[in-house]
Amino acid sequence: MLNRIIILMIAMTSLNINAETVLELGEYPPNYLGRDVNGNDVTLEDNKGKIVVISFWASWCSPCLKELPILEGIQNKVGDDKVKVVAINFKENSKQYRRIKNKLSTLKLTLTHDKRGAIGKKFGVKGIPNLFIVGKDGKLLFHKIGYGASSINKIVKVLNEELAS
Repeated sequence: MLNRIIILMIAMTSLNINAETVLELGEYPPNYLGRDVNGNDVTLEDNKGKIVVISFWASWCSPCLKELPILEGIQNKVGDDKVKVVAINFKENSKQYRRIKNKLSTLKLTLTHDKRGAIGKKFGVKGIPNLFIVGKDGKLLFHKIGYGASSINKIVKVLNEELAS
């Protein structure tokens, strides 16, 4: 009987090793968001009390490049003391990232680089754009894959509700 329990426990544990990460609303997302352009670690913990908008993007993704300036505009309008946008470049090599980072240097966003996709994997990211909104309490409020005009209305609604709370 004990052998069956041990075998069952091993089987259940091995199933979780390859399980996909799926963040649910209300959960605490991974803390680490990469390093900024100055080499400083960017974490959710360092932005506690703020709403953090996390966007996984790439230079070849035109919807991503349309979304980033809009997110920056929201951050600028509300104030980065209340809303912080972290734009995580997803699975691009260092040369591509440096090139696009220079083109986006006028944007007042926190840019980080997830070259191998390790950060995205912890968030369950498979495609981009992929956006997460983390509330002032550090819990996931919103998740959206893809981008369109209607996305912005949903993002603004979630942000307004969280700012009002």
